[in-house]
Formats: sequence, C-alpha cells, structure tokens
Amino acid sequence: MALLYTALALSLLLYLAECDYVIPKPQYEEILVPRYGNATLPCHFTFIENTYDLGMSWHREDIVEEIEVEDIQAYIQQTYEYKEPQLVYSFHKDKEDHSEQSFAYYDRVRVDVNEIPDGDLTLFIRNVDYQDEGLYTCKAISPHGKGEVKLKLIIQEEEEPPVKFDTVDNATVCRCVSKGWYKIPIVRWLNRREDDISENSTTEVLEQTQDGSQRVSSTLSGVKSHEIYRCLIRDVKKARRARTIYRKLKKGALREYGEF
Repeated sequence: MALLYTALALSLLLYLAECDYVIPKPQYEEILVPRYGNATLPCHFTFIENTYDLGMSWHREDIVEEIEVEDIQAYIQQTYEYKEPQLVYSFHKDKEDHSEQSFAYYDRVRVDVNEIPDGDLTLFIRNVDYQDEGLYTCKAISPHGKGEVKLKLIIQEEEEPPVKFDTVDNATVCRCVSKGWYKIPIVRWLNRREDDISENSTTEVLEQTQDGSQRVSSTLSGVKSHEIYRCLIRDVKKARRARTIYRKLKKGALREYGEF
C-alpha cells in the first residue's frame, strides 16, 4: 500500500510539472541602479506617529529564477534550501539596532532617523554591486498599525546615459557621462541603424576611487546634428548575480516515457 501511495504521489508531481497552468509570479517595483552607484529604496507608512513605540526593519532575500530541464532525475532530486533573509537595517524603540545586521551591509546603509516620525523609512545603500541584487522588504509595526513594502533591486549591467551635442574646435561632437562606477569601463557608441561607431570616440576618467572604480566621460567625433546616437557603458567583467535557481521540467519531457 505504501508503494501505491508513493507511486500516486510521484505521478501527481509529474503531472503538475507537465500541466500548462502557471501560478502568476508576484510583481514588485524594480529599482535600477548602476553598478557601484548608490541605491534609494523608498518606503513610507502613514500610520507612523512617533519612534518610541515603533519597530521597523529592512531585509534582503535572493531573487528566484526557474530554469527548464529535460532530466527527470535532476528535477525530482533538486533540493529546496531555505535561506534566511539578511537583516539589512533595524530600528526599535527609538534607536538603531546593528546587533544582528548582516556584515555585508555594515557601514553601507542608512535610514534618515529624522524622517522616521513622518513615516519615511527610505533605505539608502552605498556602492551597490551584483551581490546586493534581491528582494528588499520594508516592515514596520506600532500600536497604530503595521505595513510591508517589497522592492526588487536590479544592478544595471549596461548603462545608457543621456547623449548631449557639443562643439569642440568648431566641430560638432557628442558627449556622455557615466552615472555608475566601473573597474574597467567599456564604452560603445551606436547610431540610428545600430552600427557600432565606437572607433570615432575617446574616453577619459573623471573620478577614481581607492579601489580603482571609475566614472568616465566619452566624446564621439564626426557626428551629424540630425542623427540619433546612443552611448552604452558597461564593465569588462561579466556579472555574477545573486540568484536562487529552481528547476522545472521542460514541456513534453515526460512523453517519451508514455506517462501522458
């Protein structure tokens, strides 16, 4: 009998994996920030009246992504490891509490405590990188109410700053300035037809930090005033994003076994 129940449970699991019904994924407001830039995560509650009876916190958890697989064993044997959300910031009973704060955010985050009595719990994060990507939850509770806000922080792998026309030595040029910071910046210039015309550009460093991160300015020469130009800036190093990966069976993967 136990084997029968096990077989039925496995068949149900495989059937659900094959069915077309998809549970809608929750939608969160996305906050896009250039790499090594500063992030602002807004959070505001109207029920907050003071700070002495208020408890509030910011937590971070991984973004979950699903990948399709054809290997049934890989699908069945995957483990769902629970990861405790990281405590990013905490404020309780009229003071900040750093005792359980994740070390990854030490001395990099702040909430303006002067704005808390007005219900503004906006989180500011300095020098964000790919490991900071995730879902951020702002929670607050007091005798007057409670609330929760979730935001998704995404680090832009490629920045597209605004392009401005300028004149240098009686010649028309285009300029763009990075908002983000890059270890080894690569600047690409494209025209209206998406042709790469970067060979006509020069790049200079505007600022550089102690760890080597740079803000840059790029100038494109030989331009036409009626043309449209795009400036794209990214780091030479590929992104390594923080993600939790779950496997799902590719549609039709079970048909060769005759289950359906």
